[in-house]
Amino acid sequence: MGNSTTDLRFTPLLTAEVQALLEKHGYRLPSDGGHVHALVLARVDVVLRNLVEIFEGRTR
Repeated sequence: MGNSTTDLRFTPLLTAEVQALLEKHGYRLPSDGGHVHALVLARVDVVLRNLVEIFEGRTR
């Protein structure tokens, strides 16, 4: 089990795949523009890192 900040499995592709999965199930990013998308995806990245840690039993 690695550290989520240095884990080589945690790539931008992982976040993109989660975004695609959410969109496939009907969830959409806000339509406010690029800067809002960047802020939302930054928050998604943090939450996804937490999810990965929980999933692998590496909670803080």
